[in-house]
Amino acid sequence: MGYVTINVALLAFIVASVACVMKEIWKPDIIRRAALAIFIVGFALNTVLVINRWMEAGHAPFSNLYESLIFYAWSVGLVYLILEYMYSLRIVGALAAVMIMLTLLYASTSDETIRPLMPALQSNWLTVHVITYFIGYAALGISFLTAILYLVGRTRPSGTLIAADSGIDFGNLSYKIVAFGFPFLTLGMVTGAVWANKAWGTYWSWDPKETWSLITWLIYLVYLHSPLVLPKMQMISKEKRPVIQSICLIVAFLAVVFTYLGLSYLPSAADSAHVYQNQ
Repeated sequence: MGYVTINVALLAFIVASVACVMKEIWKPDIIRRAALAIFIVGFALNTVLVINRWMEAGHAPFSNLYESLIFYAWSVGLVYLILEYMYSLRIVGALAAVMIMLTLLYASTSDETIRPLMPALQSNWLTVHVITYFIGYAALGISFLTAILYLVGRTRPSGTLIAADSGIDFGNLSYKIVAFGFPFLTLGMVTGAVWANKAWGTYWSWDPKETWSLITWLIYLVYLHSPLVLPKMQMISKEKRPVIQSICLIVAFLAVVFTYLGLSYLPSAADSAHVYQNQ
């Protein structure tokens, strides 16, 4: 059942990404509505995938790499639809669909075996911690996309696909999206500390995952304060400030990806209960 759903969801997001590009080229309203409808269908299938796994496992589907990937894909879809309603993101939809598609593709190569939860994970804090963190990660993933669009848009000639979104200030939009996601990132870190204290008797143990979560949080904190700091730096012109901010967002999201997935490849994190293993 899961195999069929994940592949159908993948197909839906592939079609959605193509439709999102088409609506920017031809711009008829019917294609815009069709693109959004296809995206919603893909999101609905992803929702079925998450619910089905939850029911089969008997616990929130966050305990291994496969489960976390399908939930992260769902989180990106949810946050995108919220932001689409708020800001009409347009071409961002194509990139969001690709991000979800790649996440589900990675999930489809991961081990789907359901295993019992280790004692430390048998807590309601697992659900609260992961949901808040992943909603934050999803928003920051979309801000990564808008930062790329801002940088690419500066180099593209008038009349191209990115220029068609000239009515959107991607630099300003990126800041708003991070401002939306950062509180969830903060709440995820706080709930994780509370959960750690209940499970292991300490709020913070400088586990590699905890350390990199803090590093990631600090990078986004610096970004959010950049509009106050950069104007005071005489050597940085006003035109370069949004470029620096966009580059900061790209670096920050690479830190998110490393914290989420890359740490599993470090020998120092091999025994960490925080790291998702491909099992």
